Amino acid sequence: MNQDKVDARKSRRMAVLLAFALPGLGQICNGEFLKGTSFFVIMQALILIGYQCTVLLPDRMLIFGPFFIMLAAIVLYVVAILDAYRYAPVGASTRFGGWYFYLAAWLVGYVIVGGAVFDFGKTNYLQAFKIPTRSMEPAVMSGDWILADKTAYRRMGPKKSDIVIFVYPDDRSKMFIKRVEALPGDTITLADGTKQEVPHGFVYVIGDSRENSLDSRHFGFVPLRDVVGKARQVYFSYGSDGIRWNRIGAPVS
Repeated sequence: MNQDKVDARKSRRMAVLLAFALPGLGQICNGEFLKGTSFFVIMQALILIGYQCTVLLPDRMLIFGPFFIMLAAIVLYVVAILDAYRYAPVGASTRFGGWYFYLAAWLVGYVIVGGAVFDFGKTNYLQAFKIPTRSMEPAVMSGDWILADKTAYRRMGPKKSDIVIFVYPDDRSKMFIKRVEALPGDTITLADGTKQEVPHGFVYVIGDSRENSLDSRHFGFVPLRDVVGKARQVYFSYGSDGIRWNRIGAPVS
């Protein structure tokens, strides 16, 4: 009888440990493959649906989207751990083989699938950027961390005065942030006084702090296909004076 209790404690510890490592893995350890798979799929779906819903929020509320995604993920983690603990039978930890099975499942689930889902959300929905320069002050300050909406220009085209994230034409490994000054078909005045029309499929971008900005005055028009997102909200800000609490949550405009 005492041995049964020892075995039950070991089984529960293993199930809880695996559930903590990956939602659903504790259930698989308990022999509940379908339930475990369901926990895992629900977690990935929750993240993707969370991204989709977040970009629909108003600018001032955008920061709450990632917060609620994280909160929902924590709740699901806790439910998965408690469920794995509750239904762990004696000896269940060896039902599907040795440690190598669970290591492989963790690598596939957390590293490959989970990483792909996170990267998909960052690439297609919402991405965070740290601003290292003063070129957009005072709208966006050096030390701001902003959220950029990757779906904004799939729903509609850029507008004048939008603050956009785009691929730097002279080094495509870098992203720049500037304000849209002119749209396709608009006429701009160059530094030498001549006028030029913005070509179809391009925008002209300028930094708000013009004396500190490397922008279209230097590298020319930016292709619309290289505009990757719209800057929407500051979610954190830190400068020489410490954390700028008054900027956290401020819409970018």
